[in-house]
Amino acid sequence: MPVLFVSNSGLHGELLFTLISESLPFSWERAELGRQRHCLQQYQAIVIDCWQTGLNSDSTQLSNQLKALEHPKILLINFPAELSNLTTEKLKQKRIQLLCDTTATQETLIKRLGNAIRGPETESSLHNPNSFLLTKREQEILTQLTSGQPNSAIASKLHLSEHTVKNHMYNIFRKIGVKNRLQASNWAKMHLQAERI
Repeated sequence: MPVLFVSNSGLHGELLFTLISESLPFSWERAELGRQRHCLQQYQAIVIDCWQTGLNSDSTQLSNQLKALEHPKILLINFPAELSNLTTEKLKQKRIQLLCDTTATQETLIKRLGNAIRGPETESSLHNPNSFLLTKREQEILTQLTSGQPNSAIASKLHLSEHTVKNHMYNIFRKIGVKNRLQASNWAKMHLQAERI
C-alpha cells in the first residue's frame, strides 16, 4: 500500500517530498493540503507536512480538518515547536501522531518517519541489520555502495567479479525493500553500524 504525503504547493513541499520519497523505501503519492480527495483507507499512512499551514495555538481550521480525517495512521511533521498543549491534546485524542516539529534535523525526521510508517512490530528490527538477513558479504558491498563507487570499483576492491557484485546488489535491494542505489545508500547510513560506513 502506498503512503500519501500531503503538503502545501510550492518548492518547500516538492523538496521535502523528494527527500522523503528517495530516503524511505515505500511507494509514495503526493497531494496538496485541502485537495486530497482520495479514498484515504487505501494508504498505509498519511504524512502531513504542517510547514506554513497555519497550525498554531489559535488555528482551529486546520485542526478541524485534521480531526475530520478518518485514517488509523496520520503522521504530522514540521509542526510549530510552540504548538499549544490544548491543540496537541486534541490531536492526540484523535490518535494523530506528532513526529517532528520545525526544529528537527533531517536525519531525525527520516528516522522517526520511517519508524512510524513501518509500525511498532518492526521498529526493534531497524537497529539490527541481521534481522533483514543480509549476509556479511552483502553488508560489505552495501558499505562500499555508500561511498558512491560503481559496481566495477566495488568488485575490484572486494576481489569479486562485476557480475557477482550485481547479483549481490539485486539481493540487497530485494531484502531491504529499496528500488535504487540512492535508497540503498540512505538505508545503509541509517541502519548499518556507524563504524562500518
